[in-house]
Amino acid sequence: MKYIQLMDCTMRDGGWVNEFSFGTEGMRDILQTVEDAGVEFVELGYLDQVKGFFHEGSMYKNLSALSESFSGVERREGTTRLVMIDYGKFDVEKLSKLGQDEDRVIDGIRLCFHKKDTKEALELGKKILDRGYKLFVQPMVASRYSDDDVKALIEDAEKTVPGFSAIYVVDSFGVMDVKNIVERLLLMDELLDPGIMLGLHTHNNLNLCIEHAKAAVELTRGICSAVQVERGLHRDRRLIIDATLQGLGKGAGNLVIEDIASYLNENEGKNYAVDKLKELSGRRIEPMRDLYSWGYGPEYEMSSRYFVTPTYARVFFQECSKSLQELETFLSSIPENKKDSFDRKYVEEYLRKM
Repeated sequence: MKYIQLMDCTMRDGGWVNEFSFGTEGMRDILQTVEDAGVEFVELGYLDQVKGFFHEGSMYKNLSALSESFSGVERREGTTRLVMIDYGKFDVEKLSKLGQDEDRVIDGIRLCFHKKDTKEALELGKKILDRGYKLFVQPMVASRYSDDDVKALIEDAEKTVPGFSAIYVVDSFGVMDVKNIVERLLLMDELLDPGIMLGLHTHNNLNLCIEHAKAAVELTRGICSAVQVERGLHRDRRLIIDATLQGLGKGAGNLVIEDIASYLNENEGKNYAVDKLKELSGRRIEPMRDLYSWGYGPEYEMSSRYFVTPTYARVFFQECSKSLQELETFLSSIPENKKDSFDRKYVEEYLRKM
């Protein structure tokens, strides 16, 4: 069971729902309670020098803002704290060496990038490692990678950032079915050194997050009830599964951490304090439902069908109050170079022409 671990991404991926405005007290509560519940990895948010906050939010202007937000929060033994950097949005040169931070709040960096930026991003990863941080490699939009692309990515990573801690299957747009997920995990497992952790980050556009997670867990036992497989993951491979409180996340949201923690307790001998997670959700996440919406819906299923970021579906269908038929017409018209990153001006121009 030690080879299956959870990462809570509430303050990072969930931040897209509430504009990262969790408040310092809320952020500290989330961190402390999630760690107390036995979750092994916690992602504290983003470092973003342009959009980041100095106070009260989980998108940080700099390391000082991050450190101040969590200074003095007692660390549970055996937990790892991370923050994400989206390639091009934070100057890695501003990272002090690990140990020079006031409180050593974080242990590592999740470096997120699109396929076109792979080589440049990995060069930044080298600087992150040089500063003493663990490096988690987060190639976005896994559906854009062919098997040959995956092999090239891993070769580049092993050459450029030897010693990186983990690499992820990131289904950014929630378009992958269980078979896709299983095949990608097995391919990466075959190519990677057993010492590298393998991560899974999914979105719930197809209402399959929990099925993805269950299939990945079964692979650690060499089976998969949903898809016939000839082998499972390497017996020494550590698997990290990302999730958020109540599935809080952009669009259709993420895997619900309360659900996957319960599943692992019942089926894999884990001992997560699910009651603590549920109580935390009641305090911090449930009140958001009066202000924000997230979770599985037809608009997000449609966005996955057209391989586009779900923000287009949310803005066009919810903010602009267009019909599902109008949404489908719009989504089918988005050019390839606009699909991966939301462009509000493109939406506004389209609406003017309607």
